[in-house]
Amino acid sequence: MKKMFDRKDRLERIGNIEKVTSLEHLKPIEDYAVNKMAKIGIGWDYDVTAFEVPFFSNFGYTEFAHSFIINPLQQELRCQQINDAFEDDSESDLLDWTGYFANRVKSKGANKYVDIKQTEYEGRPHIIIPVGSNKLKDTICLNKLLFIVRTYGKENVYFKPHPLTKHILIGELKDELGEEVVIERDADMFSLIMKADVIHTSHMSESAVYAISLDKKVDPIDVYNKASGGSYYPINRHLFNQPDPKHWVNKTFSNYKSGIFNPEVDPDWKTKMDKYFDYMMAERDKHRYKFVTTTGG
Repeated sequence: MKKMFDRKDRLERIGNIEKVTSLEHLKPIEDYAVNKMAKIGIGWDYDVTAFEVPFFSNFGYTEFAHSFIINPLQQELRCQQINDAFEDDSESDLLDWTGYFANRVKSKGANKYVDIKQTEYEGRPHIIIPVGSNKLKDTICLNKLLFIVRTYGKENVYFKPHPLTKHILIGELKDELGEEVVIERDADMFSLIMKADVIHTSHMSESAVYAISLDKKVDPIDVYNKASGGSYYPINRHLFNQPDPKHWVNKTFSNYKSGIFNPEVDPDWKTKMDKYFDYMMAERDKHRYKFVTTTGG
């Protein structure tokens, strides 16, 4: 079943909030990927993570910064594919992924959800961008948030809640960080990023790749031992540490091993996806007899 644009699935996952129509260029990619996996004879799911054995049974896919990303539902291999993509020098053509992400922001086309307010806030040098309610308390480090506010001053920091943050949690955050720090959950994140110097964000957030594409500094706010569980961890962990993150993005995302596809950047995405599945299924087969699983418990 294809779920990326399924309304019933979206209501169950995130409630009555609509995604923007500018994501619809990903529909043909989802169709092609699902058909490909059906022919291969392997399972898949949308917007999930899991810790399967290296001879994995399923792929997972989701949106990432108006692009399509796919990886095995297996921790080591989903990190390996990103590492392999950067280290592979067999393809020298570099596409301008960071230019694409930056232009998305500048043209006001980067938001994932509709009904985002274009409220004009004054610029502040530090912006905190967390995940939604379902992950915030479990994965975001409150001590790090308090450290940021105390270090730079309340007048220099905004905490911009995720659109899927419950009002009761926003109230708790205002008590901890300050009324003048925590702003509206449906404020436009990208207008704040444009005016900021440092984006304090999560290994689970798309904001990191947009920020580095705009030449902003990024800083992690996750609980350390929770960071690796996020769907964007294999990418974002490099963005927080690379000396030249824009070059890293362009080189990595341009390579088929990354599992990242976007027809607005790479018109030849079908060839890239065919090569990706050949590569990853070969990697999977290397682990065929290393671990044994059963369905009997």
